[in-house]
Amino acid sequence: MCQSLVKIQIGPVQDFIAAARSTRDLWSGSYLLSWLVAAGIRALPEGAELIFPNPEGQPLLKKDPSDQTDLLIPNLPNLFIAQVAGDPASAAKAVKVAIEKEWQTIAGAVWEQRAHFDLPDSAEARYHAQVSRHLSLAWQATPLGGDYTAAYRLNGWHLDAVRQTRDFIAWDSVTGPGEKDSLTGKEEALIGGTDFQKKLANRGGEYAALFAKHNDHLGAVSIIKRCWHLAYLKTKCRNFPIRSIPAIAARRNTLDDNDTSGDSGGGDKYIAAIAFDGDSIGKWVGGDDLPDRTDQTDLSDHHRTFSAALSNFALKRVRAIVEPQGEWLGQLIYAGGDDVVCLVPADAALEVAGKLRAAFRNATSTIKDKHGHSPDASAGIAIGHIHAPLQDLIREAQKAEKRAKNTVGRPAFSVTLMKRSGEISHWGSQWESGGLALYQAIHEGLAVGKLSAKFPHRVCQLLEPYLIQRPDPTDPSDRSDLPGLDAADLITREFAFAISRQSAAGTARENEVALLPLLRQYLEKISLIRPISSSLTQPLLTAVIGLCTTVAFAARNHEPQPAEKQPATA
Repeated sequence: MCQSLVKIQIGPVQDFIAAARSTRDLWSGSYLLSWLVAAGIRALPEGAELIFPNPEGQPLLKKDPSDQTDLLIPNLPNLFIAQVAGDPASAAKAVKVAIEKEWQTIAGAVWEQRAHFDLPDSAEARYHAQVSRHLSLAWQATPLGGDYTAAYRLNGWHLDAVRQTRDFIAWDSVTGPGEKDSLTGKEEALIGGTDFQKKLANRGGEYAALFAKHNDHLGAVSIIKRCWHLAYLKTKCRNFPIRSIPAIAARRNTLDDNDTSGDSGGGDKYIAAIAFDGDSIGKWVGGDDLPDRTDQTDLSDHHRTFSAALSNFALKRVRAIVEPQGEWLGQLIYAGGDDVVCLVPADAALEVAGKLRAAFRNATSTIKDKHGHSPDASAGIAIGHIHAPLQDLIREAQKAEKRAKNTVGRPAFSVTLMKRSGEISHWGSQWESGGLALYQAIHEGLAVGKLSAKFPHRVCQLLEPYLIQRPDPTDPSDRSDLPGLDAADLITREFAFAISRQSAAGTARENEVALLPLLRQYLEKISLIRPISSSLTQPLLTAVIGLCTTVAFAARNHEPQPAEKQPATA
């Protein structure tokens, strides 16, 4: 019987997930997509082989999962590839129907509970119209014909063409005047506003608690994201332990539903969103740089091996890093294949990102290209106040991840600081450049009180006058680098002076020994990756200033640790 390769993709993804007010909204969007993908996979015909993602151990694909916590982790990507026999078009259409049916069933379950959150009966037509327009499903089937590699590449080209040629349905008259959805800015809002919020706050109850914290205006899709776990999932899962943003920042075990503190206390007021993603995964999946072989079936073997490695990373390693047993650290939002989205306390962000990268490299270490290299990954981090809009924080993390890959230079990380004044600043570094090691050493010094909280600020104050374009755009000075200036030596001297003045009593020499070699290594690595013809002064200055600004911002989650000022040394 003829075998075919079928690839199915569901959307929207990033904007749908990022449109969130709370941790629960964020998790719900990710989980809903994974749930729908699982419904599609289960609709594959008997005898079909799921190639990507690897089905082994997937909680969402088990009939009777034993671990409810694992079941609630979104871990299926928004596309899957299967090898099917018989009519591939019928198989793909059956999957599409199954996904759409499950989506409509979930939407219907939420609609049935509308009285709990004052969604009026008169909104029925508008509600279902928004539901029917939300999902975007694309599929492509390609006969294998004995050449898996050619079929896979042809399938990818055709699916890209299908996704670029979308069906546009004329907008009907099922709409009305009023506010737009506060989270998406697209759909007409069906409920919301200050009066609505106050009414539900006074009423109480499980559903009311989900809508009573904010006076958002919400359309059908946002309503479903907000409460489908109560209307639909509660019959299948026991509970939903999603921690609140203040609780994550303060490392407390307070759930999103019952956290009304509005603050976290203890100086813990900043949170970080991490968007972690494998580098050049499309090329790795496509086998572009695999060792030269003659057997065309080797790509299918590679897909199975690579898929199993990604599943091992996502299912067995990520949660232990983000949510270590016995600790109230972060909240895992999504872990599917090479992609991870999570929330962690600001001061733990780079440590968690580094551990994710190490785990990813370990899980994929047996996968080699023709140059002997294994897959690597990059991370984007956005740090902001616990009251900053969560959707902005997630989008900035996604942008930072792209900046790490395309600007800093993969494999790398990039950090965006979202200050309460509205100012946004960036810093990034390649993993092996020494920037992360220097950051962690300064961070540790601040945490244990060996360095004053003023230390990173003082370094910035000493170095900023050497910048050609100063941070203050109103400064009219027009300066250029001095010829022959040894920027690395200058930075090292100013850094050492800051250590001498901002170390705890008796620790200045210890801090010099710990920090200065790491600083020199970082400056040397930056120098090596810069073009020979370019000036090094400004890149070195901005790198160190960015690092110190980042560590100072993240360290706000620590209690202040005053250090005794030391006399200046000669």
